[in-house]
Amino acid sequence: MRWKQWVSRDKVWMTSSILMRFTCCQFVKNLTFSCDCSIVSFFMFCIFSMNQNTVIYKPTSLTLAFTRYGYLLRAFFAGLLIPLGFAPFHLPGLMILGMALLFAQIKSLSLNHSFLTGFVFGLGFLGFGVSWVYVSIHDYGHLNALLSALITLLFVFYLALFPGLVAVLYNRVAAKRSLLFSSFLFSSFWCLGEYLRATFLSGFPWLLLGFGQIDTPLKYVLPIIGVYGVGFLTCLASTSLVAATEVSSPKRYLWLVAFIGILLTPSILKDKEWTKISSTPLSVGVIQANLSMRDKWDESLFWQILQRYKQGVDQLIGKKQLIVMPESAIPLPESYVSDFLDTLHRQAEHAGSSVLLGIPRPTGVDENHYHNALMTLGAAKGQYLKQHLVPFGEYTPQPFEQLVHWLGVPAENLKPGKNHQPLIHVHHHPIATLICYELAYPELLRQQLPQAEWIVSISDDGWFGHSLAIYQQLQMAQVLSMQTGRYQVVSNNDGLSSIINAQGAIVASLPAFSSGILEADLYPATGSSPWAYFGDKPALFISMLIILLSTIHRRARDE
Repeated sequence: MRWKQWVSRDKVWMTSSILMRFTCCQFVKNLTFSCDCSIVSFFMFCIFSMNQNTVIYKPTSLTLAFTRYGYLLRAFFAGLLIPLGFAPFHLPGLMILGMALLFAQIKSLSLNHSFLTGFVFGLGFLGFGVSWVYVSIHDYGHLNALLSALITLLFVFYLALFPGLVAVLYNRVAAKRSLLFSSFLFSSFWCLGEYLRATFLSGFPWLLLGFGQIDTPLKYVLPIIGVYGVGFLTCLASTSLVAATEVSSPKRYLWLVAFIGILLTPSILKDKEWTKISSTPLSVGVIQANLSMRDKWDESLFWQILQRYKQGVDQLIGKKQLIVMPESAIPLPESYVSDFLDTLHRQAEHAGSSVLLGIPRPTGVDENHYHNALMTLGAAKGQYLKQHLVPFGEYTPQPFEQLVHWLGVPAENLKPGKNHQPLIHVHHHPIATLICYELAYPELLRQQLPQAEWIVSISDDGWFGHSLAIYQQLQMAQVLSMQTGRYQVVSNNDGLSSIINAQGAIVASLPAFSSGILEADLYPATGSSPWAYFGDKPALFISMLIILLSTIHRRARDE
């Protein structure tokens, strides 16, 4: 019997090798993706073997405990693989593998066990992926290490509820379904689960699977089906990988063809241009000061900060048509620095340059509450007030206000801007604007299209220290440019300020955690991608329709 198991496993390894070679031939120019798919192929053997019950030695208390709770350890390990698919690791094949391991487990578990499996998977996935939350709370929220760890853990526990919910709902609806139907059901539930996590109680749309596929051919359908649709296809590829290990030939080869097809077919859209790019460039300069958060709010250093930005502007003004400074470049309201801003405005206007910078703007004359704002000087016109604030960082959700007060944490005094604000104009070009955390909300960008001709996003990731956050955020910016077919200027205080082209590629960038000035050109764009027109509605509708039809069929069958 054991010999037959190893023969079967050997067949899986042979088909995995075929997949590996085919992928490497197709993507010899993309070594990251080629190596990634090779890793996935190698671990198909692990997926096949994970549920084998061969006992080699006499059970002990340790092995019995592992037999009883080993499924949770496997789920946690699978969750740890998911963040490796995002920046700065750029191993999307491990993301596919992690989802495959999750699917392989939950489809054979009870309802209670499936929830625990999804929940523990979420702990590994989001505990690793958003570990930078601890840095923000501890280093800049001025809470002790124990309390910071507790708050971070509670936050991760909350986020882990969503994968747990996906697992238990899938298990409830997909009982006794075919592999084909189960694959589509799991992908649909995951798609809707991500949407729920991104929107419920203001949402937290960080590390959506679709963001991590900017390094694979799946990125070419981003302008059509958006982040949630690409997340659906990622799950579908993962489930095909699992199905290939559970059926006999020749069906196994059909599932492998499906797996390869899902990943490679989008490549036919590689040269498709959804928008019309102008042939006339616009010159841009981005000032990256790399100021620490402590220095930024140190009153004794404030005028040195202004002088640093003034020196950067002097190098660019008249030379570049657009000059961009990061979020909260000036950390005090304009009433405190009116002379500085007036001088800068006149200088830029005389030179024909447009200046964009981040600054707090009071909501009223008393200056007790502020907007996180992007203001314009020189030839630029308009302003943008941040709409989607960071929970606990820029505002306290109402259910937690009493707790925050009891803990003695200073209350935030930022207020959100209104929806559908007039667009900023730079040299008569309307532009889309986003501030920091808003990069995770593609819908905020879509509201500014198709009028906007390029994107300007400003951030200050100093709040997150030297963590994963800065790299993950830049990857999200790449996806937004790909989805909309527009160039983007990314201005970040502490690094990775970049120019991203309409295909989501970084064409110019500054190193992380360093100061400097980035000089490059961008090209305005007109027109709309299908996603810019329809949004995420098609992907969400198809997911809901699959679940609805499955539920109706199940009830009819039970009757």
